[in-house]
Amino acid sequence: MIEFLNVQKVIVATKSLIVEGWRFLPHSYAIVNQWQLLALSRRADIAVKVIDAPLYRPAWQLEEGLFEQRAEQALRSIETAKPDDRADATLRIFVPFDLSPSRSHRTAVFGTSESQLIRRNHLSDLQMYEQLKRRSPPTNVTIITPTRWSAEGFYKAGFKNEQVLIIPHGVDIDTFHPMPGVGSQVRRKISIAGGDFAFLSVGAMTGNKGIDLLLQAFAEVCRKFPNARLILKGMDPLYKSKDLIFRSMQSVSALDRQCVIDRMAYFGESFSNRKMAILYQAADAYVSPYRAEGFNLPVLEAAASGLPIICTGGGATDDFVTDEFARRIESTRVSRKIEDEELSALQPSVEHLIALMSSAIEDESWRMRATEAGPLHVRANYTWDSAVDMLVRKLLY
Repeated sequence: MIEFLNVQKVIVATKSLIVEGWRFLPHSYAIVNQWQLLALSRRADIAVKVIDAPLYRPAWQLEEGLFEQRAEQALRSIETAKPDDRADATLRIFVPFDLSPSRSHRTAVFGTSESQLIRRNHLSDLQMYEQLKRRSPPTNVTIITPTRWSAEGFYKAGFKNEQVLIIPHGVDIDTFHPMPGVGSQVRRKISIAGGDFAFLSVGAMTGNKGIDLLLQAFAEVCRKFPNARLILKGMDPLYKSKDLIFRSMQSVSALDRQCVIDRMAYFGESFSNRKMAILYQAADAYVSPYRAEGFNLPVLEAAASGLPIICTGGGATDDFVTDEFARRIESTRVSRKIEDEELSALQPSVEHLIALMSSAIEDESWRMRATEAGPLHVRANYTWDSAVDMLVRKLLY
C-alpha cells in the first residue's frame, strides 16, 4: 500500500536585502521606509535585515503608535544586520546621503531632490560633495528616487540614467480609503459644520510647500464663500510647523488675517496613520500649491481617500495625478542661485489657485467624479505592494 504524504511547499528566499534607515519616526523618509519594510516582509522571496540609521537632529525623538500595533510588531521583529553581514543589496534611506560602497553586492541610496540640486547638507561626506560638483559621482552606487522631477537633481550631479531608478511611492489602501459617514463625525469634533466646505493641506509647512500662497488664496476665497474652512496638519515635533505658519501668515494682509485664523483649524502633533486617514475624511478637497517636492505623498494618500485634488502643475505630482481627480495650478518655472548653485522651483499662480479653489466649491459633479476616480487610480497603480515589487525587480533581479 502506497501512502501519500501531505507535503507543504516551502518557498525559500532567493534574494537578500539590508535596509539602513529610520523607523518609528514621523519623517517622510521613515514613513516610506516603514511601508516598504512591511511590504517586503510579506514577500517570501526576499530575506530582509535592517540597520537603524542615526537621526538627522539630536532633538528628534522616536515615537510609538504611528502604525497599527500588529504592523509595529512586524517592524520590530525584522532581524538586525550584523556589522559584517552582506546581502545582494544594501538600500539606504535616510539623510544626509551616504554614497560610500556597502559590504553588499550592490549599494542603493534613496534620495529626493526637491530643488533639482544635490546640496552640501544632503551629503555626509565633504569630499563626495566636491566630487559631485565636478559631475563625477561614484559609479558603483544606484540612486532610487520617486519622480522624474527629483531625478533631474541626480542627473545634474553626473549620475548616468541607468544609475537612477525612478520608483514611485505607494499607499496602504487598507488604511487610506473612502470612509462614508466618518467625515461628519470628525467635522463636528473640530467645529466644522455640515454646510461648510473644508480644504485640507498636510506637510512640514516649510517654504517649499507654498503655505503662504495657500493662505493668500484662502483669504480671497473666503470673501466669496464665507462657509469655506481650512485644515492644516503640520509636524511640530520635527519642524516647528506652527511657527512656520505664523511666518507665512504675514503674507496675508492685516485686514484678512483674522478672517483666515477664524476659519482655520491647525494640528501640529504627530498623528498615527489611522488618525491621518480619518483626518482626510473631514475635508472636501485637498490643496497643495507646492513650489518644490520630491514626491508629495499626502496628495496620493488624499486621492486614495476620495478627495478631489488641487496641486501645482509641472512638478513631481504630474507623475501620478490625472485630470479625472486632480486640477493643476498653473505655475512658472523659476531658478535662483545660492553659492553658485542653481536651485529649481515652481511658482504657482495665486490667481489660478483662487479660481480652482472656488470652482471646487461650486462644481459638485467634478467632486463626485473625483471621489470615485482617485481611489480607483491608486488601487490600480500605486499600492505599496506594487511599488515594492518594482523596487525588487529593478534592484535585485
